Amino acid sequence: MMNDPLLPDCFKLIRQNYKFYLSFENSLCSWYITEKLYKNALKSMSDGLSYFLYISRNDILPIVMGASIEEYQRVAPPYSFIHVDQFESPGKLAEYLKYLDKNDTAYNEYFAWHGHGIIHDYDAQPQCAMCLLAHTSHSFGLYWVSSVARWWNDGCNGRKLRWNL
Repeated sequence: MMNDPLLPDCFKLIRQNYKFYLSFENSLCSWYITEKLYKNALKSMSDGLSYFLYISRNDILPIVMGASIEEYQRVAPPYSFIHVDQFESPGKLAEYLKYLDKNDTAYNEYFAWHGHGIIHDYDAQPQCAMCLLAHTSHSFGLYWVSSVARWWNDGCNGRKLRWNL
């Protein structure tokens, strides 16, 4: 384990004691995927200063809720997260997490993507992220939005949690 004075105590605690990270968004909206996934779960240490980036290299598996499974699959590395909608109930999810906790081989399959690259942090310079998006937008397909307000608000309509609580 790295000894880094820049790493906040809460992240040290997570690294040392937990295998899973609840990356739950506060809304169930289309494409609503925030730093809860990227900064707190998927990124790797790359610049020696970004303490947020330690977690995934220590094999913390994010459990996600917010956007749809398909939307997460389009932006996250393959097999890098567990989506709550993959399970019929919180109990079924808990059973699966217990299984992963006891089965290192199955658990470690979620980290095979580590050998195929890293996720970069562009938050310090948002213009870099915009430039990157402009150059890669063709991968998402182009479309026109006649009303930004309707597009923004409708993104949260109709998305429901699979579980009946």
